[in-house]
Amino acid sequence: MKFWKQSLLSAGMFMAIATTVTYTSCVHDSCKALICRNGGTCADEFCRCPSGYEGSQCEIISRNKFLGTYEGISQINAQPTKRDAAIVEPNHEDISITSLKVTILTRSPEVISGVIDPNGKEVIVQATEDKKVTWKLVSENRIEILIEEMKNGEKIITNFQGNK
Repeated sequence: MKFWKQSLLSAGMFMAIATTVTYTSCVHDSCKALICRNGGTCADEFCRCPSGYEGSQCEIISRNKFLGTYEGISQINAQPTKRDAAIVEPNHEDISITSLKVTILTRSPEVISGVIDPNGKEVIVQATEDKKVTWKLVSENRIEILIEEMKNGEKIITNFQGNK
């Protein structure tokens, strides 16, 4: 009888230890259930998206939120504001998924091109010696474009604000 008690006790202890070791050694891989698209990679239960993509699974093309026609106003220096519009389109001259171009109708035929910055809220436009452009997505349907330039030795500031 003593033999059976020791055998059952030993077997019970072995099962308890084996179960504890097995249970605590399992590591949950949260990335198995998450599918990151468009070249995104999973880390710490989140997709890390490549430039030009966003969303929980990198399924959204970042530049699409900028595209469209914006109606608003432009102001040059301290002159009165004018009704204006801006058309934002993909820049097909640049194959990058982050490239955009805008035409502000009162400045037509000028086209301003740039690329979306990594935070997805601004468009970076290459500054020149004579011109600096700041282009922001202020909210889901609103952009602001500020153009500072020198013409004939005079500083001219154009500010466009518009809504889709």
